Amino acid sequence: VVADVCRALAHPVRRLLLTSLAASECDVSRLSRDARIDQPTASKHLAALRRAGLVKVRVEGTRRCYSLHHDVIVKSLLTALSDFEHAGALASK
Repeated sequence: VVADVCRALAHPVRRLLLTSLAASECDVSRLSRDARIDQPTASKHLAALRRAGLVKVRVEGTRRCYSLHHDVIVKSLLTALSDFEHAGALASK
């Protein structure tokens, strides 16, 4: 499970999708538009996040609405990753 989460978080597009979902539930159309990727690509990344247990999906008619599965944990992971990226950027200067 931990390895699945780490693999899912390793991709920058997936982190971007999670950051969008940290603000509010979104459908695939909005997520793909916000991330500037096509819907099939967004769906592929969301499926990986779902397999890792980071997001959940709610079907509403023909729409699939995504939200964070364990929002406190996922938000904490995103904050930690941001802190690591920031520290790495400072260290390379």
